[in-house]
Amino acid sequence: MAKLAGFGVVGSGAMGSGIAQVGAQSGFPVTLFDISEAQLEKARSGMQKSLTKLEEKGVLKESAGDILKRLNLTTQLQGLKGCDFVVEAATENREIKFKLFRDLDTLLDPKAILCSNTSSISITEIAGQTKRPELVAGMHFMNPVPLMKLVEGIRGMATSDAC
Repeated sequence: MAKLAGFGVVGSGAMGSGIAQVGAQSGFPVTLFDISEAQLEKARSGMQKSLTKLEEKGVLKESAGDILKRLNLTTQLQGLKGCDFVVEAATENREIKFKLFRDLDTLLDPKAILCSNTSSISITEIAGQTKRPELVAGMHFMNPVPLMKLVEGIRGMATSDAC
């Protein structure tokens, strides 16, 4: 398996910030995108509290501060440009998700994998917004993401086995 150069998350609500936290805890540089600066700061604060609690319990392999250093927050979608794996966790709205996937498809390297944390929208429909439907899948995380070690993988009709 190829090494992950950049991990991106779209949406910094409960699910998106949890996904970003787990990515950073796993050692990946994470870029967290949201259109709201205030929401990003709320997410950073929540992750700091969560990581500090985990550190106090002796669960972490490194300090909360070191983990947070791997986190980059941005209000510019362009900030995800170097990511080769992006999980979308935006609001559950068909039009918003479709536009995001069209924009990500144009912005990212053609080999980048795109995933959605959707709970109700067809992965096949989401993948149809891109020129890479074979590299689009669903990753349905359970809440709270940092504590639940369960992720449901969802294929679209065109999702490749390699994805």
